[in-house]
Amino acid sequence: MAPTTENSGSASAYTEHVTRVLVEDREHEGIGTLAVLTFAPPEGETRPATLGPQSLENVEAALTEALARAEAGEIQAIALTGTDRVFLAGADLSMFADPAGREAIDPMTRRAHDLQVRMRRAAVPVLAHLNGAALGGGLEVALMADVRTAGPKVRGLGLPETSLGILPGWGGTTLLQSVIDPADAVRVILEDPARDKQLSASAAHELGIVEALVEDLDAALDHLAGRIADGGIDPSARPDPIPAAGSERARSLLDALDSPHSPAETRREWAARMEAAGAPSLKRTLGILEALPGSSLEQSLDAEREAIVGLADSDAAAGSLYAAELLRRGKPGRRPVEGAREIRRVGVAGAGLMASQIAAQLALGLQVPVTLRDLDEDIAQKGLAHARDVIAQAASRGKLDEQSARAVSELLSATADVADLADCDLVLEAVPEVLAVKKSVLGELEGVLDPSALLVTNTSSLSVAAMSEDLAHPERVVGLHFFNPVAKMPLVEVVRTERTDPAVLATGHEVVRRCGKFAVESADAPGFIVNRLLFRVLSEVLRSADQGADLAAVDASLDPFGLPMRPFELLDLVGIGVADHVGKVLGEQLGTERFPISTGLTRLLESGEAGTVRDRSEVHPQVSDALRAAFSDGTSEGGSAAVGDALLDRVLRGLAEESGLMLEEGVVERPEQIDLALILGAGYPRHRGGLTPYLDQTGVSREVVGAPFHGDRFTR
Repeated sequence: MAPTTENSGSASAYTEHVTRVLVEDREHEGIGTLAVLTFAPPEGETRPATLGPQSLENVEAALTEALARAEAGEIQAIALTGTDRVFLAGADLSMFADPAGREAIDPMTRRAHDLQVRMRRAAVPVLAHLNGAALGGGLEVALMADVRTAGPKVRGLGLPETSLGILPGWGGTTLLQSVIDPADAVRVILEDPARDKQLSASAAHELGIVEALVEDLDAALDHLAGRIADGGIDPSARPDPIPAAGSERARSLLDALDSPHSPAETRREWAARMEAAGAPSLKRTLGILEALPGSSLEQSLDAEREAIVGLADSDAAAGSLYAAELLRRGKPGRRPVEGAREIRRVGVAGAGLMASQIAAQLALGLQVPVTLRDLDEDIAQKGLAHARDVIAQAASRGKLDEQSARAVSELLSATADVADLADCDLVLEAVPEVLAVKKSVLGELEGVLDPSALLVTNTSSLSVAAMSEDLAHPERVVGLHFFNPVAKMPLVEVVRTERTDPAVLATGHEVVRRCGKFAVESADAPGFIVNRLLFRVLSEVLRSADQGADLAAVDASLDPFGLPMRPFELLDLVGIGVADHVGKVLGEQLGTERFPISTGLTRLLESGEAGTVRDRSEVHPQVSDALRAAFSDGTSEGGSAAVGDALLDRVLRGLAEESGLMLEEGVVERPEQIDLALILGAGYPRHRGGLTPYLDQTGVSREVVGAPFHGDRFTR
């Protein structure tokens, strides 16, 4: 049952794509002679300019020469900019995945820090014009300048390092608080990466990271000339970037570290919790920020270097960078899926909460008429109203303007007559999760649709082949499993049967792409990917609960893994009824040894009680009497109730076993599909790499399935 993957074995040796620095002198009436340094990718390449060892050496050499010329009076200013839509895309992250590449991080960091110090002593003003994206190390290079400008349409500014298991170690952690309000700096460094948030030029301007929005470098130079003329820049008296101990800036910085991260915890508590869950970068970053007041620039930069060198070799960085690459490669493409059919009209069978959300998503993505159909006219109209509310909410969040929202809303309609779906090219069913009901709906639809029309099911656990077995054309059926809430969840599982036509499958992928979602393909198997693994976790947790374990201890047992919520909070979110139904389906189809049917969950459902309290830190003191009674009598078959490390170990072994079986059975072709699906569909921690890298790091995959899922890439 050993896993196989195209990426097994050691990571390939690091090869740098070397960034060039193009230097030219320009004359400006208000400035004099200035050296313009343009960061450019390798000649003939379209990839963005990044910073590897040789690239940073090129940057250093060009800046060193410019500094010397400034000291000699040959130039009166230095300007930094980029090409196309990129200023500098930051450090070349591929070097972090290779041991030889990681060895370069310490000398590179020393070089970057030396530049930060020397640029602050430049004899002339320094401008950075952000013509395009400036992330991580790219933005840190821009922090070397006295003045930063940006194009009005520029996007992709920020310091995402803490989401990659490292930190802004080339001056960003130290210096950003000297440029903008310290509270804003803390948010940009700690909070924005956790939310996958990058800044637009206008947002950066509002914060003060850039001081003017200008159309091009010529306009940026005019702005610099104005700043020089009004005496706003004095190269001989640049302010100390480090806040004095006890100063207002220092107090603002320290207060920001104690500010709430969520209603339940402060940023310090969040960082400590993440460190306990295997993600130390937040705690290390917070420590550097805390030590800033009263230190020196050199001391803080040394702390950055020590931290980034240590973090770069951590399991959390390896997992985070792997996850980032998965997300980059898996994001919806710009080109249509090859072989997909044209979709001009869509139907949705069902008009409940899920159906109406999907209808709104299809209208937004496909920009074609979408008709909701339900047997009851009132329910159909309620579903239509809810779908239109979803579109209005998207407009209120800035996803589209009001005029576009009205146009999309007009694409939606509702009916109680199945004949009104007859001219649809695709109809998606989103009726209750009962096989007989779904088979009946698909049979009815086949009776009115053209033979070439697609039939799509949104089932989360039922066999797509079983629900299409009585159809005249089962090859037209594909599964598109949207996750709830549809507007927020980025994943759709695309489920194929052995009889699904390739063009139908391609069209399913194209629908997902146009909806702006990530598609992960799965064979038709119980639970597909996410629910199969998610319920393997819940099965182990409920097994311990059934055996009489303390519920608080059970719920806290998986904390070291770093899941976004505890098991009973997840159970409450999924819903007792749904969990009971899916658990029984998986138990019946995959065996109760791996998916035991929970007697406590069944009792809880029969009691009519809602379930648990959704509060991560205080779940069990407030759990209902029904929950305690349902799980407290230990009526399931024998065995000691595992909690703590023992339960976590059982969960990880179960996940390794299930992942190995899914690869062996062809449910997925590669471990990467499992990881991407779990990151996007279940919130599995990115600093773990999703799932399979963590199973390799802990050695569980070798013990359970006989080999690591990724060769020796994640083993130490």
